[in-house]
Amino acid sequence: MATMELAAARRLETGKEINRKRLVKGRVPGVIYGKGLETRPLEFERRDLEKFLSVARRGTVVVKMSVTDGAAANESFAVLKEVQTDPRTDRVIHVDFYEVALGQKFRIEVPLRFRGKAAGIELGGVLEQVVRSLEVECTPDSVPESIEVNVSHLGLGQSLQLGHLTFPEGVHPVEKDMKMTIVSVHTPKVEEVVTPAPEEGVEAVEGASVAEPAEKEKDKQKP
Repeated sequence: MATMELAAARRLETGKEINRKRLVKGRVPGVIYGKGLETRPLEFERRDLEKFLSVARRGTVVVKMSVTDGAAANESFAVLKEVQTDPRTDRVIHVDFYEVALGQKFRIEVPLRFRGKAAGIELGGVLEQVVRSLEVECTPDSVPESIEVNVSHLGLGQSLQLGHLTFPEGVHPVEKDMKMTIVSVHTPKVEEVVTPAPEEGVEAVEGASVAEPAEKEKDKQKP
């Protein structure tokens, strides 16, 4: 499990125009919420937030967040839920965090990391990653950054199912269908070329050219 620290401050004023001014000053608005908890507006220093996001986007990270609220400071444990970016600049403009309680189970989406080169690829097969992440249930202190999937032994026509995966201790998939396909190796599909049938009443002549009728018409017009 990866754990990082991140500082935040409680936002006392909200609104689009106020948030726009925050962004200009290098501060990014966000919220933190949780089951049975109120949604609290926060703001982050852009430099600190982007440093955190550079790691969090590569896998699942539990963040130890120190939230300043006036003269007081409170600690919360949370996971990143959503990042909003400006479509023109691709810069972060808002973040959502979900607060979790240590020792209590919760559900979280964890990415899959595929390792190795499938044996079936050497025979012309194509590796298809059917599932790229899984929702799991665990406590905050056992959240995996990712779940590793070794595909090197997969031959042509073979696949890995959910029941074949190994999960860290204390981590359980929410999906109960153990036969759900995760990744497979199959032969590439070949598109069938269909020759259009000749129109009714038109006899197809081998070797004939589309230019021939026009040439014959010219011959008829010669004196």
